[in-house]
Amino acid sequence: MNRKETFLNYINEGYSTKGDAIILGSAMLDGETVENAFVKIPLKTLNRHGLIAGATGRNLKKMMKKLKLELEKIFLDYSFPYPKKSLKY
Repeated sequence: MNRKETFLNYINEGYSTKGDAIILGSAMLDGETVENAFVKIPLKTLNRHGLIAGATGRNLKKMMKKLKLELEKIFLDYSFPYPKKSLKY
C-alpha cells in the first residue's frame, strides 16, 4: 500500500461516524488535497465546547463560516455564538 492510500485509510477510519456528520473539507497530504479523505464532525458531539485554534493566515475564519453555514442548513434556528461582525460574507 502506498503512502497516499495509507493516509486515506487513516483519515477515513479516524473520521468515521455512526450518525450524521458535517463535512468540513478534505484532508491534505504534502500540500495536496486527497480525494475522498473527508474531515467530519459528528452532529451528536456539537453540544459540547470546542476550540478552533491555529496560526494567523490559516483560514480559521473561513472554516468558522463553513461550520456556521452547515449548521444553519441542518438547524434553521441555530444561534452561532461568535461575534457576527467577524463572520460577514
